[in-house]
Amino acid sequence: MRIARILTVATLLAGGSAVAKKNDTLELRTSQKTVRASVDAQGLQGPDLKLQLSDNALTGQAFQRPVDLKLSGRHIEGTVGEKPVELTVTARPDVVETMGTFAGQPSSLTLSPDALTGSVGPCGYNLIIERDRRHYRGTRACGDQRENDVLVSIPKSLEKAPATERMAALSVLLSQP
Repeated sequence: MRIARILTVATLLAGGSAVAKKNDTLELRTSQKTVRASVDAQGLQGPDLKLQLSDNALTGQAFQRPVDLKLSGRHIEGTVGEKPVELTVTARPDVVETMGTFAGQPSSLTLSPDALTGSVGPCGYNLIIERDRRHYRGTRACGDQRENDVLVSIPKSLEKAPATERMAALSVLLSQP
């Protein structure tokens, strides 16, 4: 028992955790569904997302589709569901933008401390930060379906990730109708 307690304390002091904290959860909530994934140093894990994240790749499965994205400098390239992804990432103080093609569709997404707006894949978003500064809330449209009460939560661990990693993960999540 004492050895287990010492190992647990050592793990926590080293910055690790056996279980993801609730606030380390990436979430997309709509009137139709909720998608959650825990975020840690290895990637994003949840019922719909099983993605490994490294300095130069985001790979795995998302919504039962293969994900194979290469991350380099200002570029995200590869495939999602066998459809092409070619995004350019531009990072400015407090604002990150992507422009290009995601899953074969024109995409342009902007993330700032106050808003998450634009389109990725078949879905367009117009979300603003809530007073708690932890959730973006607003509308989205995927094809002909418009939803008025959409919430996105981005954990601190993902907010601090390099811009290409952050936007690759968000794009995979937000592109799902």
